[in-house]
Amino acid sequence: MENLEIGLMAHAINPTISLIIRSQDRHFSDNIAPLFPYAQVLCGAALSAEVFGCAAFGENVLSLFHLSEQIVMVTEYKIEEGDTLNGLLLSEIAYGYSVVPILYQKYQRDNYSLMPWYDVKLYAGDRLIVLATSSSLQRIEWGEMLPRLWQVQIEKALTTNAIMYGAEEIVLITGCSLASARQWMNNLPGVLPIPLYKHQAQRLVRELTKIQVLANVIFIGQSSSFT
Repeated sequence: MENLEIGLMAHAINPTISLIIRSQDRHFSDNIAPLFPYAQVLCGAALSAEVFGCAAFGENVLSLFHLSEQIVMVTEYKIEEGDTLNGLLLSEIAYGYSVVPILYQKYQRDNYSLMPWYDVKLYAGDRLIVLATSSSLQRIEWGEMLPRLWQVQIEKALTTNAIMYGAEEIVLITGCSLASARQWMNNLPGVLPIPLYKHQAQRLVRELTKIQVLANVIFIGQSSSFT
């Protein structure tokens, strides 16, 4: 109650300040938050409990912040053989687990990339830092990725070079082998047999268009797998 009273006094003196009220009781926080829409009411015990819960997964929670009524954790991963992240593109991690990669460091390299390109593929020994909610960290722990519901249909390549460059873009964005990509580009028109996330598929179509390959996105409406 003292924190609440002091916060309301501060707001009365200067209504333009950013007001944060600390509480140690989750029910108290939930009850008073709707009464003061100009303030953020944070329960220290609830924040700590969520961080402890995520730390139980074995991940390194570096920091956390409150955003849109959610706790977002800055979490570090050191990739090992058998990890659910090993061998995935950053785009697959971002869209499949609903996280935001903010730092990538390749194994045995001193330099690192901030806000790295989503075309990077993770391998054992690499280091990755992401922004994630507790539900996202749980999905990573259990390897439960969101379904890939989109594919790319390629109509034709307008030049001979477009076939070669198109195969390279497919490899870069989907992570498939170069041999498979070349085979698909040499047998147009066709639908790439790789289910993708929506933003992955849209980006591939944009990049193919730049090199004079006509393509479009197809919604397949259900989860598929590719081996």
